[in-house]
Amino acid sequence: MSKITPQAEKLFRAMKYGEMVGEDKAVSAEKATSVSKLPKAQCMNALQELERLGVVKRKKKNNAVDYYLIKTDLPA
Repeated sequence: MSKITPQAEKLFRAMKYGEMVGEDKAVSAEKATSVSKLPKAQCMNALQELERLGVVKRKKKNNAVDYYLIKTDLPA
């Protein structure tokens, strides 16, 4: 497993278990927060960390942004 924060790992597992994989399964940050049961600030930081690692991608939808997994494994 790569050196990622526990919050990012928890969010990744929650999104993977919730089948938020692929552009058609994209969810809002609020939904990701509720699924992962992380505080909002920690969830947003975890989303940014996973995005930097190339695991999560963001999709703009009008004035909102949705997130989805593009990989089902964390980088080693």
